[in-house]
Amino acid sequence: MLVIFVVLLMFRGASMGLLPMNPVCRFTQSDPCYGAVGRPLYLQLPPEELLFLKTNISGTPTYIFRFLNHKIRQNHSDYPRWEFVADNRTVIISSAEKRDSGRYTLDTFDSAGRYRGAYHLQLVIEAVVTSMEVTYDCFFSEKRKVYCSSDGENVRYSWTLPHTHQLADGNQTLLLDREAVTCYAQNHVSIGHKTIELRQCSGFMVFVSVWLFEVIILLSLLVGAFYIYTRIYKKQRAAEGKTEM
Repeated sequence: MLVIFVVLLMFRGASMGLLPMNPVCRFTQSDPCYGAVGRPLYLQLPPEELLFLKTNISGTPTYIFRFLNHKIRQNHSDYPRWEFVADNRTVIISSAEKRDSGRYTLDTFDSAGRYRGAYHLQLVIEAVVTSMEVTYDCFFSEKRKVYCSSDGENVRYSWTLPHTHQLADGNQTLLLDREAVTCYAQNHVSIGHKTIELRQCSGFMVFVSVWLFEVIILLSLLVGAFYIYTRIYKKQRAAEGKTEM
């Protein structure tokens, strides 16, 4: 669990969901392709006639399938969630799992069997942002120390004020006296947020009063003890002076 905190306000509401994203990964793209755990993911194949899809996740090359004449000729038994749609040359991962993350290589050949080259695709499957929580402690009478946390992977946090632009990113501590602020938790596949509102800590003034009362009592005891000590010390010095005479 990742945690960040700010000195702020109190919890009002929460919302979480998947980010709007293109669900199709293309072997021609250079950037990593991100998918959400438990969600479908689509892999678009290039137009070559003969394709060999393999991966090297376990350290040794593993062939997932062989595609020829618009049909799958070989399908690895360890990939039952991988389905092929011949009409649009798409591989569908019906429910993505963490173990699907890795680098995939697609070897391509023309109709005569001549090697045309290879495509590479990096898949990254992330757990979505869930279970956002906000807890707080009274910091001052007008401030709160608020902890914003969530489950998920590669989570980034940011904060915004109402009707304003983004306030801050990352793990930062903020001192604010505004009425509300929103905490966002986001990764590549999902986002969640909670809004925090200022409320008076009912026990804060009582705590301060009790603390001041205890301090006054302690100081009174120290002053009284010092006064008694000085009187006893003076009497002892006076008695010693009479004895010497």
